[in-house]
Amino acid sequence: MRYPTNCKYTMLVTSLPAHKNNLFDEKQIPLSRIQLNKRLALLDEKDATDLLKIEQLLHWSHIKKDINQIFVNETIKSINSINNDFIKNIIIWRLELRIILAALRMRHQGQKTPPDKKIFGFDYWYFMMTKYWHEPDLGLAKQLPWLPKVNELLVANKSLQLEKFLFHVIWDHYRQLSLGHYFNFEAVIIYVLRWDIINRLASYNKEKAIRHFNDLIDAQLEDKVIW
Repeated sequence: MRYPTNCKYTMLVTSLPAHKNNLFDEKQIPLSRIQLNKRLALLDEKDATDLLKIEQLLHWSHIKKDINQIFVNETIKSINSINNDFIKNIIIWRLELRIILAALRMRHQGQKTPPDKKIFGFDYWYFMMTKYWHEPDLGLAKQLPWLPKVNELLVANKSLQLEKFLFHVIWDHYRQLSLGHYFNFEAVIIYVLRWDIINRLASYNKEKAIRHFNDLIDAQLEDKVIW
């Protein structure tokens, strides 16, 4: 039986366990990737293709700390191949976030001036970075109120806390974007991207637990205890 798209997407969204407003209230992954994929089978072919593109760009497992001109050019090329403005804006926001983080890391590593404009691509951000390169917030705290905290954690070399804080920043951004989108393709996009954050956080907690377990084993072998 064939359903109208709006009906199918209502069925899809209502079949998904709801996310919580606060990321850290999520105690476990709401459903497995296999279960999620079964529900996503309701997507129209074009929407499924667009979702695949955004997942390939934004899923945490595909993201690297460093960026370069090739990466920026390929990302912009992918953006231009998508006709959905909602998706484009999400990708651009995440790209800009990565560019700013990359700039902070470069400066933290001792780079005295911003890199070549071709790497960053966006005129506004490059102008601000050039003018305020030696300011802790790159002159962007008013537009990006979370930026001072990011820089603070970066300077303190608290990489795990930084990653978890970025989880929160991105989660909250997606929550705000979800307002007004409840039973359409945009709601599905937000759900899948938020699912990825929960999945990554669960993996992080699992890795942490394994490291702690190994530390306990090593401590026992050395006849000492670590808490």
